[in-house]
Amino acid sequence: MTSAAAFPPRSARRALAVTAGLLLLLAGLFTIGELMAWPWLAEPLEQRLSQRLQREVKLNANGTRQGLRIHLLGGVRVESDHLWVAGPSWNAERPTLRASGVQMSLRYSDLWALRQGAPLRIKSLVAEQLNAALERRADGRASWDFGTDADPVAGQPMGGLALERLEVKRGEIGVLDDPLALDAFISFALLDGVAMPATAASASASAPTTMPSQGLQARASGRYRGNPLTASLQSSAPLAWISGGDDGPSIDVRLQAHSGQARLSFVGQLRDLLGLQGLRGHYVIDGPSLAALGKPLGLTLPTTARFRAQGRLVHEQTRWTTELTRLTVGQSDLRGSFVYDTRPARPLLTGQLAGKNLAIQDLGPAVGLNPADAAEPPRAGGKLLPDRRFDLPALRTMDADIAVKLDRVSLGAAFAEAIVPLNARLLLSDGVLTLQDIAARTAKGSIGGRLMLDGRADIALWQAALQWSGLTLEQWIRQPRSAAGAPPFVSGRLGGRLKLDGTGRSSAEMLGSASGNALVYWTEGSLSHLIVEQAGIDLAQTLGVLIRGDRPLPVSCGAADLRLTKGQVVPKVMLVDTSDSTIWVDGSMSLATEQLALRLRVSPKDFSPLTLRTPVLVGGTLAEPKLSLESGPLMRKLLPAALLALINPLAAILPLLDQGGDEDSKRTVAACQALMQRAARVAGPSTRPTKPAL
Repeated sequence: MTSAAAFPPRSARRALAVTAGLLLLLAGLFTIGELMAWPWLAEPLEQRLSQRLQREVKLNANGTRQGLRIHLLGGVRVESDHLWVAGPSWNAERPTLRASGVQMSLRYSDLWALRQGAPLRIKSLVAEQLNAALERRADGRASWDFGTDADPVAGQPMGGLALERLEVKRGEIGVLDDPLALDAFISFALLDGVAMPATAASASASAPTTMPSQGLQARASGRYRGNPLTASLQSSAPLAWISGGDDGPSIDVRLQAHSGQARLSFVGQLRDLLGLQGLRGHYVIDGPSLAALGKPLGLTLPTTARFRAQGRLVHEQTRWTTELTRLTVGQSDLRGSFVYDTRPARPLLTGQLAGKNLAIQDLGPAVGLNPADAAEPPRAGGKLLPDRRFDLPALRTMDADIAVKLDRVSLGAAFAEAIVPLNARLLLSDGVLTLQDIAARTAKGSIGGRLMLDGRADIALWQAALQWSGLTLEQWIRQPRSAAGAPPFVSGRLGGRLKLDGTGRSSAEMLGSASGNALVYWTEGSLSHLIVEQAGIDLAQTLGVLIRGDRPLPVSCGAADLRLTKGQVVPKVMLVDTSDSTIWVDGSMSLATEQLALRLRVSPKDFSPLTLRTPVLVGGTLAEPKLSLESGPLMRKLLPAALLALINPLAAILPLLDQGGDEDSKRTVAACQALMQRAARVAGPSTRPTKPAL
């Protein structure tokens, strides 16, 4: 091989030398830049950060470059004596962030992603001292939403900023959150081995002067929804401020919070502090009402008596999952499993509510009543129906689909037997709350149907369609008697159905506007002889009953057809036929004014000698009914036409009773037909009513 072939051409050698020289020059310049800490890059870096965050950013508070060091080897590292980030345009006079002794690290890959439109991701931020002002206005604007003020980066916990790790020796945060009605001051340390002075939240003679020096130690004091607030948060190691992914490490955390009469305790793990990602653990919460718990979480929960809840909570991405091992509300003992997904436009709550016992009184505030442990305030005008306003706006904040499977539902002191069990499906969609597929058993009978409350407007619409059958009155209704062994005032099997609709903002308004009808039938029963005699106001016979004891009278036919128009209730037919007498009821009552204007007429069983006792008038109000005798001459003879005026409406409703299809309705129809035939014989063949087509 010749010497010419052993060496590259002169031009190639020159190119290699130039390239090597350039590389050495660049390496030298880079080394000089690293040694000098790249002071000429400070201004472009500030401008780039300001442009991305849409906030003015200063890497040194006094505007000089002293104390500012930038390193580019292996990534971008910025060391500054000071860091200052301005507040949003709507609160520019108050900086969002001020820090001293700052060390910030960024990856080149994250900077490349930033050019493609991704949020600014900071690998780590370490500070000796950090002061932050976090504010959210009632319209939703928040100082921690970086990026365009009008359109922060969707789906990011802090808008256009993703901060993976934050370490602070001494930190202070002021929080002013109008939607949550929160005004708090937080002192914290987020670095191993740092002792932190106690704040006013814990200052007392018995409180320690420093917090444990490990992981995150934070304490808060202030006011939440008008109540004093104190809270503490601890972790076993420094937490990721915002997670870099789903595979980040989980850190043990412990949270304690008190606000007014509410208390929260949580022990578990967390992967991401600000976004609460990877949250899983056990909690205990107690407070004055479930509604107060739901508001800060964006949940629509009923207003209840005092509650205590414990269970397990998991949060990943947009889904919150809880296994509610026990929820006690007053006398109620419940459990359930739920998933709350914030991804839809209206968050969705799904799951199942179960439990040993639900006491209706504990949910009283949700239907306009006071809880069991609260005194019932007197209503103006002596009215009885609850007028507490429903929280209709809460129905529009989320959707829900909950299966209800309760072992027992206690109906209150007026009822001797509870519902065992109750199954239903609760739906909340676009402000419309529906309880459907109701299937309940009680007192050997059943209750079913559907309830609906449309809360999309300021005044709600409501509908009720219910049916019941086979309810044993002596088991269902509590009937205390003074004498031992005395029979119940009323017994038998009750059935019927109703269909009503109305409008209003409370139970009183809705019932006061109700229109529709209700059909009730009663069979295989008995009625206290004393009640019948008192209805007839026959003093001598009443005293006789009291002397010889209260003999129950068998009831062969009991029926009522009630028509409602804008809260006005008119009985088209209302009667009770016993072996002794027949009681007829006419007149009206108003659910709007709660005024009573009813008349009771009692006739002997055989209508002979076509006599009626003096009618009894029922006046006054639902809260204070008043009985009196009808004034005027006593009509001793009941004309056939008048008798048929009582019987013919009964004939009209027998086909409706027969539509019930159960044995109770059939027995009621047969007994009422016998009553009609008996009355027709007395009235005479020429005026006999036509038998209805059944």
